[in-house]
Amino acid sequence: MPVSPSQKRIALLVIGLVILFAPALFVLATLEFLILSGNLALSDISLLEFVELYLIDLVLFVLLGYGVYRLTFWLIQDQLPDALATVDETEAAGTTDDTETTGTVGEEQS
Repeated sequence: MPVSPSQKRIALLVIGLVILFAPALFVLATLEFLILSGNLALSDISLLEFVELYLIDLVLFVLLGYGVYRLTFWLIQDQLPDALATVDETEAAGTTDDTETTGTVGEEQS
């Protein structure tokens, strides 16, 4: 089923919003943990420190996402064809074994 241009735009918008707001959620979770543990008072943090923490989380989030993307791409491109070839060889050997032992090809079970 072909993907329409509007669906591509929506997907890009969602990805962009996740990249924009996920680090903010990490910052809030970090600050909440530090406040609840008693190691930080909210009045001690300036706006510049908020922005700095957000930018650090944004960079780390993007790097993590890129790492997951590259790992997935590597697995699909390099590892999956080898694994599929092994499965095909195993199935072919299994079919040959069935033919040799029974004299006929086994029927597929539903």
